[in-house]
Amino acid sequence: MKKRFYILYIMYAVVGILSLTTAACSSDKEEGEKPSLKSKTMEVAFSISVPGSESASDATRIPDPGTDTGEHDDWNRLTVIIAYTQLDMKRTVYYDTFTKDEFYSNNVVQHQHTNSRLLPDSDNDGYHEFMMSLPIGKCRIYGVTYTDGKGFDPVGELNKIKDDGKDHNGDIIKLQISNDYAKDDGAKVAKFISVATGYAINTKDNSEDLQVSLNNIEEMRQYWRMQLNRLAAKVDIQWDAQSAYEKNTETGNVQYTDVKINSFSFCGGATDQNVGAGSGYLFPTLAKEKNLPAISGKKDFINTSEISRRNGRVYHYTFPDGHAPKITFKLETTTTASTGNADKKTSTYTFDLKNVTEGSLLPATWYKINVKVTGKEKQESVSIDTFK
Repeated sequence: MKKRFYILYIMYAVVGILSLTTAACSSDKEEGEKPSLKSKTMEVAFSISVPGSESASDATRIPDPGTDTGEHDDWNRLTVIIAYTQLDMKRTVYYDTFTKDEFYSNNVVQHQHTNSRLLPDSDNDGYHEFMMSLPIGKCRIYGVTYTDGKGFDPVGELNKIKDDGKDHNGDIIKLQISNDYAKDDGAKVAKFISVATGYAINTKDNSEDLQVSLNNIEEMRQYWRMQLNRLAAKVDIQWDAQSAYEKNTETGNVQYTDVKINSFSFCGGATDQNVGAGSGYLFPTLAKEKNLPAISGKKDFINTSEISRRNGRVYHYTFPDGHAPKITFKLETTTTASTGNADKKTSTYTFDLKNVTEGSLLPATWYKINVKVTGKEKQESVSIDTFK
């Protein structure tokens, strides 16, 4: 917490701990059971940064050659989620949503319906202080940026969670976002890579469980941070079949008279083959820790022109799901037999990305895959180099 707000913060904390009212989850959701001595609240505070925030340590694009053009900044909603692991109340999940204009405002933004406020970045370090009146207990905090109305509604999903007094952090980790997100938008890629997620940690010891208590005020103020990072991974596939026309060093003849990559497929691990492009998890590293199932689908790339069948390049963005996809290339080769007749052959080659990604795609990572088809004797080979 910045010094200029410290006195204000202490005042809110003292008022909060004496309060017998419960914090609201949202204007769309009822405020829960009547207050009791067990449902005391206090003002909680931690810092939030998003990709591209001025001078923030995470102000980088998906590792790609060139200069940052700000394409990651195409979002209009930031939702903060608080999910309790220990709380003697029926409601255990709280949230608040801010617009992009509110996030970058030079003034304090206050939401009466959630008893929360967002402070401006007065130190110009990319971090904004978030304050909210919350019940005393132990919780975890998550965040996501997105564009409203583009096929992703986290607020709607949060409203489905029952007020049953249970720990619903598992439901938060299971939250998904479709790989068809913003698919009909003219700025699809910009919106796609502007989705950023993260969860709060204590920077002193990397713990994720925040104990909401009056005794914890100083630690929250100094150490708790939530840094949101871009969610999408970029798979960059470049292929070259031209070298297949090289002459045989012994005979001087061109054995492969025609080599084509007619198509290739980016295949996620979803067991349901009807999911289309499939989805990713909002928090894929946590999903992997929980061993959640693969939900990413399939994307086919058809090379329609002759030149694209010889060589080309395609970028594919996907939301990770804690698993690694496979890429299958469909090859068509024509060789010249000793009789002089043409011999055509169709085959496939599958490359499993788990061999180079430690089992899963990582968020905000660029995977550069070079595919080279070469003709050797009467067989074709594919060599793939990957870079992260």
